[in-house]
Amino acid sequence: MAIDNIHIVPNNPNSLWIDDSAGEQCLENLILCVNDCKKHEIPMAVIHITDDIEPVPITDLGMDRIKKLVDVAEKQGVNLAFENLDHLENLDYIFQHIDSPRLGFCYDSGTEHYRYPDADCLSRYGKRLFAVHLYDNVGDGWTHLLPYDGTIGWKKLKTKLSNSRKVDYYTFEVNFNRKHEKSAPYTKLSADEYLALAYQRAQQFLSK
Repeated sequence: MAIDNIHIVPNNPNSLWIDDSAGEQCLENLILCVNDCKKHEIPMAVIHITDDIEPVPITDLGMDRIKKLVDVAEKQGVNLAFENLDHLENLDYIFQHIDSPRLGFCYDSGTEHYRYPDADCLSRYGKRLFAVHLYDNVGDGWTHLLPYDGTIGWKKLKTKLSNSRKVDYYTFEVNFNRKHEKSAPYTKLSADEYLALAYQRAQQFLSK
């Protein structure tokens, strides 16, 4: 099995932007993960650089830390894909001020639909697309439904992806929320049945 990327989720990515020991520890952990990618021949790391708690100011220190991380990625030959989790102003600033062939974008369909449906992230960052996380919701949380079970406009999304930088793989990030009413049909399925349904949705998405 080919491993296209690993998903690094720091405990507190907002700390990257703040002058304290937690920020330094976060950077060290991210660098260790990039080094592990090199060691295990994994070509890319998907990373959160903010979280969903509250906005965090853009700081010179934060940018210096991210530049250090990008420098390590360049030396190790590992791609970094920064994800649209929250606070797009931070992501905008990073892409405006750091130009590296190793730095790109991970598009998350569910987060965009839930948190900022009018942001049009693929138009903003699609030319730097490195990775894609696909799942659905009804705009009320990270329910991680299978595509076509929520309210995302998948036909329109496919068109936007086709106009973006081409990637080798799409990832279904469908670890669904069992407590949400829209997930109820999944809980009645066996593992094999759920995987078969996910495969059917993947075929549907990839069909012309």
